[in-house]
Amino acid sequence: MVRWVSKLQEETEMARRGENIHKRKDGRWEGRYIKARTPEGKIQWGYIYGTTYAEVKRVLIQKKAEAGFYNLKRTDLTFEALAEVWLHSLRNSIKESTYAHYSYTLHKYLLPVLSEVPVASLEESFLEQAMQQIIAPADAAHKPLGSSSARECLSMLRRICKYAAHLRLIRPMELEVALPKAIDKISALLSPAEQQRLYQYVQESPTPRKIGLLLGLELGLRIGEICGLQWGDFDLKLGTLIINRTVCRISCGNGHTKVVIQTPKTRTSRREIPIPKQLLIMLKKLHGNASNATWFLSSNESKPTEPRCYRKSIKAYLKQATVRQVRPHALRHTFATTCLQAGCDVKTLSELLGHANANITLQRYVHSDLTRKRREMNRIFSHQVSMRGCESAEYDGITLDFCRGLSFSMWRILFVIAIFKNSAYQNSIFAICSLRMLLVHQKRKLL
Repeated sequence: MVRWVSKLQEETEMARRGENIHKRKDGRWEGRYIKARTPEGKIQWGYIYGTTYAEVKRVLIQKKAEAGFYNLKRTDLTFEALAEVWLHSLRNSIKESTYAHYSYTLHKYLLPVLSEVPVASLEESFLEQAMQQIIAPADAAHKPLGSSSARECLSMLRRICKYAAHLRLIRPMELEVALPKAIDKISALLSPAEQQRLYQYVQESPTPRKIGLLLGLELGLRIGEICGLQWGDFDLKLGTLIINRTVCRISCGNGHTKVVIQTPKTRTSRREIPIPKQLLIMLKKLHGNASNATWFLSSNESKPTEPRCYRKSIKAYLKQATVRQVRPHALRHTFATTCLQAGCDVKTLSELLGHANANITLQRYVHSDLTRKRREMNRIFSHQVSMRGCESAEYDGITLDFCRGLSFSMWRILFVIAIFKNSAYQNSIFAICSLRMLLVHQKRKLL
């Protein structure tokens, strides 16, 4: 009872310190903000409702930042208010999914540690210590962050500080934080046998949802790009496919999510891809009378299949095809590795995958198998055997006696054979040694 009374008193005090926040008779908390003004100057109020004071205050700060309420010259400005203003300033320059991801990172990791900190008191040493607490929280508010998440949080913190310095709220700062080391994860790839079983499974009874597997395996599409395909994106006469959009589910910031249809991940992700012949034949059979506006996977014009649902379908298809369970993105990994092993140049592969540059392709999607490594090692160091053979032929007395018996015409024939036999590159060392022995033979003949 005493604990409940103290909690009630604490909430009441918090409400007094808040800005236009109070507790209603029905037990909910209400916050209001100036949403706009009429031409006559009359205030139009906006209202926020929630079950807790903290929830209403958080949403109220966001709404006030969007409405331009905060005076950024105020000395009592908090980090939370500054961060919300910075985030709102990006809204028109980034995609909706990117904005939702930024908002999630800010409210999940940064604000629990820095929300109430006055902007005027920000210093490098304090922010660097705060980053260490964000990476590995002492109260176990979340799991310790990995390399990628920690780098993203540090980048966001630097951008907010840069924005504050641009507004002359603080001096420019350089934050140096030791981040967790990246762990190289070997992505699961489908073996050639598994690829063949998956192809046969799709070929036995092809449907658009099953063919989606081949769009990832043979065209390298992301799962969101597969879900965003319409029949109008396929040019079945020219045998090409144009990637115009992607489908993803994003957070709305209030515990709910929604599906959005937007442009592909990057500018270079909007691309045109040739379709393999066998896959093109299956697509022509399935096309029928489908209109250009028909979604490829859902086979209707109302809405596309979302990635969350299609992941479940992929899991079932892999089980039916007796292929081990892998993530849908493993199909894209397999496509990239298969293309490289078949001799596809990295620049072409980068364009097929929709990467901004070839370095991303090399670092992220190219995996060399043991067979390829063994072949390259044998190719590189096979010349040592040829060199040892040539040296023994030059200095071994019996072999030199044999060489002296060869005519000049016979030596020329052996030299030509050495160059053109099999691979010119692999036998170039042997050809050089043959020429060397020829010169030695002619020199000794003159002597």
